[in-house]
Amino acid sequence: MAVIRTGRIWDLILFLFMMAGILYYIDRVNKGKPLPRIRTIAAIEAIREGVGRAVEIRKPVHWSFGSGGASITGMNVSETLAGLGVLGYCAGLCASLGARFIFHLPSQPASVPILEGTVLEAYAKEGKLDEFDRTRDLRYYAGGMMVVCAAMASSFMQEGVAMKIMMGRQPTCIYVALEAAKLQGAIVIGGTARWTAMYSFVLTCDYLFIGEEVYAAGASTTGNPYMISSLASEELGKYLSVALLVLGVILSVAGIPFLDFMAH
Repeated sequence: MAVIRTGRIWDLILFLFMMAGILYYIDRVNKGKPLPRIRTIAAIEAIREGVGRAVEIRKPVHWSFGSGGASITGMNVSETLAGLGVLGYCAGLCASLGARFIFHLPSQPASVPILEGTVLEAYAKEGKLDEFDRTRDLRYYAGGMMVVCAAMASSFMQEGVAMKIMMGRQPTCIYVALEAAKLQGAIVIGGTARWTAMYSFVLTCDYLFIGEEVYAAGASTTGNPYMISSLASEELGKYLSVALLVLGVILSVAGIPFLDFMAH
């Protein structure tokens, strides 16, 4: 049995390149040096607009991760962590400006404490912890996605909705809740890194976090330097991949089988 597997040299090069980028940016964080700036994301700017609108028309802001969009185990943890950053930012704005914040919790009981803690921490930072009514505005639905959608739609009609935000890995049927908020005249903001569910958000949202913008939003709203350094190192990996692809295409057009060489 061969100890070294051949034919994966470019995978190794990309891996080493990205690891070098991660170590480089972590070193900058540890030394207090500046990091790359994250570009302005329209959906983040729209959150402040939506909270201001909620205060003006005296209707609440609704937040949800869906029924299963806040997993704290497995491959979806990174998306949950990014969503927590935006959740804390939105809840903090509501506390600061005086908008009512309603949080429709996911169906997984294990994730409830960290989600509740994020909201309470945001209110505490604004010195308004006593203004958040946990028994009234933390909603838990022990059911599937359609149960959650129906419950949220009912809440929109009974209590009103100025802005609806939904993030995380969602099933494709989530458009039911998003459209219900839209019909009530709400500003609808959503985003997911799950590309198979992206169309639901595109069809119903006014502002959208597209794919990796979910992670950029989490880093931007929290200002966490380690999250920013992670994004920066991933960008380096993308630039290298695109550069190799363009170079390969050019050499192939020139008659040099560079792409075949890379494949082997």
